[in-house]
Amino acid sequence: MEIRIPCAELYLRLGDEDVLVLDCRPPNQWERIEFHIPGSLRMTPEEVARDLFILPDDELIVLCGCEEDWEDVLRLCRLLMMRGRNAVCLDGGIQAWMAEGFPTERHLCPTPALNGSHPAAERC
Repeated sequence: MEIRIPCAELYLRLGDEDVLVLDCRPPNQWERIEFHIPGSLRMTPEEVARDLFILPDDELIVLCGCEEDWEDVLRLCRLLMMRGRNAVCLDGGIQAWMAEGFPTERHLCPTPALNGSHPAAERC
């Protein structure tokens, strides 16, 4: 079984109820790249590993990460596969998705500033 899915193939399958896209970038990468694939579910790698029992076993699970965490995403994908899930990694991660011009959404700002205002409220 192929462990990677090309961006173009995922794009064609977006909205398919048999596909779940998990954006599993670590918090620093989530904040650094402020965009995600429309409809994706945000779960850190730790959350995916800890809560994999809540993930569907009858859908294609697509893991999306960054170039910097590619090995972690591959390990997570293998863990899901060992637990009987149909999992693949988005080839090239979010950077490839954006570079190829596929649609993205800006995510909500991650955390408020200490004074209660949002540090990047204008961008959100």
